[in-house]
Amino acid sequence: VPDLGTDKVMIYQFDSKSGKLHPGAQPFAHSAAGSGPRHIAFHPNSRYAYLVEEMSGTVVVFEYRIGKLTMIQRTSALAADFNGIIGSADIHVSPDGRFLYASNRGESNNIAIFSIGEKGKVTLVGHQCTLGKTPRNFNFDPTGKLLLVANQQSDEVVIFNIDRQSGLLTDTGKRIKVPNPVCIQWVKK
Repeated sequence: VPDLGTDKVMIYQFDSKSGKLHPGAQPFAHSAAGSGPRHIAFHPNSRYAYLVEEMSGTVVVFEYRIGKLTMIQRTSALAADFNGIIGSADIHVSPDGRFLYASNRGESNNIAIFSIGEKGKVTLVGHQCTLGKTPRNFNFDPTGKLLLVANQQSDEVVIFNIDRQSGLLTDTGKRIKVPNPVCIQWVKK
């Protein structure tokens, strides 16, 4: 559980019989002071976890093993020449486990795109403008071919195609008008 106020990722054991949480053997993993851990996503292979830090605009890569997180990389989700207001928000691993995406709000309004290497570390591929303001949340469609971005302050969800080879995004031209979208979830029937 990312805790923005304490700059820690809290770690709990889940008791499936009682439904209760208990502090893990490693009760937390540190983030850099003032970085503001916001969201965390696990790789489909369950060996790596990826944290986005809101206040610093960084992505932290953890190796995950038996309830413990060990930091193996910390890298920027922002463009190298960016010097505006930071506000990273959301993070997701592509369903095939090959790419990592992180949203940047503030004055960036883009999605950072990373390729994921064999040992879980990431390499920046590029940035895609979200074609709106404040990309608070985003999610893949059930096929894994589309990425939908909830641009909160421009009142629409923008739909992008995902290039399966490069991970890059291209605008489909399709929009879903909705006031202040903040979360995209899929419902199974």
